[in-house]
Amino acid sequence: MPFAFLAVSLFFSFIWFPAVSHSQDNNAARYLAELQQQARTQKLSDQRSWHLLLKYNKKRFGGMESEADGMAFFNSPAGKTDPESELAATLASFFVPLAEIANGEEHPQCNFPARFKWLNEQLAFDPARLQIQECDRLGRWLEILDPVGVTLVFASYFLNNPASMFGHTLMRIDSRRTGGDNNLINYGVNYAAIPDTENAFLYALKGLIGSFEGRFAIFPYYTKVQEYNNWESRDLWEYELKFTEDQLHMMLLHLWELGGTYFDYYYFQENCSYHVLSLLEIANPDLRLKDEFFFSVIPADTVKVVMAQDQLVKQIVYRPAVLNQMNHHRARMDSGERQLLHAIIKGEVTIESARFTGLPTRTQALLLDAYMDYLQYQSMQQVSDQEVKIPRSLLSARSRLRVASDQNEEVTLFSSPPHLGHGTDRVRLGVGHNDREPFLELAYRPAYHDLMAKDVGYDKHSEIIFLDFKLRYYFESERVRLDRANILSITSLNPYDPLFGKTSWRGSLEIDTLRDRDCHYCNSLKAFYGRGLSYRPDFFSPLLLFSFIDLKAELSGHLQRDYRLGGDLEAGAYYDISENLRVKIAGSYHVFIVGERKRFFTTHFESRYALSQNLDVRLELNRFDHNHEGIFSVNYYF
Repeated sequence: MPFAFLAVSLFFSFIWFPAVSHSQDNNAARYLAELQQQARTQKLSDQRSWHLLLKYNKKRFGGMESEADGMAFFNSPAGKTDPESELAATLASFFVPLAEIANGEEHPQCNFPARFKWLNEQLAFDPARLQIQECDRLGRWLEILDPVGVTLVFASYFLNNPASMFGHTLMRIDSRRTGGDNNLINYGVNYAAIPDTENAFLYALKGLIGSFEGRFAIFPYYTKVQEYNNWESRDLWEYELKFTEDQLHMMLLHLWELGGTYFDYYYFQENCSYHVLSLLEIANPDLRLKDEFFFSVIPADTVKVVMAQDQLVKQIVYRPAVLNQMNHHRARMDSGERQLLHAIIKGEVTIESARFTGLPTRTQALLLDAYMDYLQYQSMQQVSDQEVKIPRSLLSARSRLRVASDQNEEVTLFSSPPHLGHGTDRVRLGVGHNDREPFLELAYRPAYHDLMAKDVGYDKHSEIIFLDFKLRYYFESERVRLDRANILSITSLNPYDPLFGKTSWRGSLEIDTLRDRDCHYCNSLKAFYGRGLSYRPDFFSPLLLFSFIDLKAELSGHLQRDYRLGGDLEAGAYYDISENLRVKIAGSYHVFIVGERKRFFTTHFESRYALSQNLDVRLELNRFDHNHEGIFSVNYYF
């Protein structure tokens, strides 16, 4: 009897199960068709949230195209350019049976959880007709992050790395587990190029034409603080943002989706700042942060856009670089204490010597705090996998003083918040006169900052000028001439510091007028690179002295042998008469010894008065050999 019952059961199962399976497939197909029709009726593929999730932008001549370049990001073969087919294919992927998913791979519901969440909110999936999958890996990842907030982080300018000359933005996921006092152990989110070259020229070229892959990465936040704050000595400005927990959850689900794709990285467009803004728009689609940008997206400008949103920023926190922490202590010292610190660093005085132990306790603590900051900075400059350590004897000596650092003491700001800076685009209108005739001058540059501009929000010791085009109309000649096209010019003034031997440097590639010749405003292609010294009496002195020795090359059909090679020696000074008034005076001696041989002097005087953050007026007086000119200009930044 049991055997007969088993045989009958097996017989009916072979008949019944295929029928049940076929019925389930039909039910799933019917429900999928219903959802796809509902999506078309509601025109979900036209909605902004869907376009944000898939990174769609309108193409110049019609249609849509996604910025994502990894095809695994799409479910439809036409998904990169067809939002509707991608939405239909995404819905279909949610119905794929789990048994058909290869080992080690995730179900589409788990690969694209942000899309699943949004579509579920729009279409109200019926769990009785669509099996909801368990996403264990995603769940564990969200549990580790446990978000309660998000912070936009701006790392200040670092001219020694082409990728960071304009600063850098990233995000920090603030966890409920860590609390506000332990932000270093939160996780950071970064978007960056994956370079395949260390050649600076190739890096710049590939970054301009989009030849690098850009990818998102998540890492412990303290690793970036160590890299930026300690190794590169860059200040960090942290902007804590206001989002609801549901908005944060949506942002992280989308970030999970982005982990499996890449984007073509463009240095001035699809860069770190651009894609960070896109994450914020996912959290709150009512934000239209990227709409503010057309040609370039520069980190400082993205911070300004975020600050302009009503009640989006809750708090701003300044995290000084370890070198500036040391400078904070040095700024509180008198000249004698600074000299003693230098002697300790050089090993001429020990902390056991009477010269040190005879000092007041608070002075000893101040010196030891600065000395430990110095050791930490120097340790970070060494290429080593070893943990940064301060000698135990030094830590013991500091602890014995029982003088706590004053947590309420006002922090010395060695940089200023980037959102306070002038706009990075500039237009200039000027009138002038040379030895022959008057002229009208019109100029435009998309980036970035020059040393005569108001330096709030920028590095006060550096300038970066990119694609600065200047045209002049000469009234008596009745001609329009290209006066200058500054392709790229960088200057880094590193004021003399007895503890560090950094020199100043500058370089430029430009088309310029041959101002020392009477050739009717003819042009030359000019390049130069120079090293020099600069000096500021103290950290916040209004006076900055500088000098440079440059190597220079010029090419022009108006030169003898069509070129000349040589150099120049320049010295000058910047002085801030007031917060808004700055003057510059400089003189240089040029010597060309190969090609066209020539020697001549130039002198330059310039004054700038800032009428507002984004508006200034300037007066320039220049002498080039025997040619003279004066210019009055109005400069507007936006």
